[in-house]
Amino acid sequence: MVRTTEGVWKRLRPLGSLWHVSGTLLLVSALVGALLVATGCSKSTTPNGNGVSSEATATQSGHMAGPALEVHVPQSAVDDSPAPWNLNTPESAVRSYLDWITYAFRIGQSGVATATMSAAEEVRVDSYNQYNLEKSRLVDQTLKAITFGKVSTGATSTLLPAKESWTYSYLSVAEGNKVIGGPYSADYDTTYTLVKNKKGEWVVDSVAAKARGTVK
Repeated sequence: MVRTTEGVWKRLRPLGSLWHVSGTLLLVSALVGALLVATGCSKSTTPNGNGVSSEATATQSGHMAGPALEVHVPQSAVDDSPAPWNLNTPESAVRSYLDWITYAFRIGQSGVATATMSAAEEVRVDSYNQYNLEKSRLVDQTLKAITFGKVSTGATSTLLPAKESWTYSYLSVAEGNKVIGGPYSADYDTTYTLVKNKKGEWVVDSVAAKARGTVK
């Protein structure tokens, strides 16, 4: 479960294999795994329109097995949610995606970011979140810089290249969230594939990332 000053969330160990990952968020794009989702109890954080409410109740999903993992998250981290997502353009959608998965990994709840991505990308992001929780850690990351390249529009999707610089640390899931790794830095050449959802908004469908240097 994920414990805050106002409520608890429950995460269960997933069925199926975990993806091979090393480092920060962008590596989830190259990985393959099972659908991994959260079960919830009282007062967890889930998307509500374009924002987050710490009073919301998570929904229960299947494909779960194994013992619950207790994860402590300071209320201050839960309250520090990003600005409402902006899915009007490919660039704004990518920025919103990065903001919201950064928040999701910090609080250990991938579901808060689902509005910014397709169902396929949701599986990848949630699997990476589960991977870190099974290692008893949260990811605290910061986007230091991003520069977008030229958009390439296809028949069914749009490609948006970018160059990114990040800093990140791994935090213990125990109360106090002690730093157990980092801070590290990482630079990436990335290509985002975006599609439009049923509302006609841009969402991230996948991410291809190549690290420039070592990622820990």
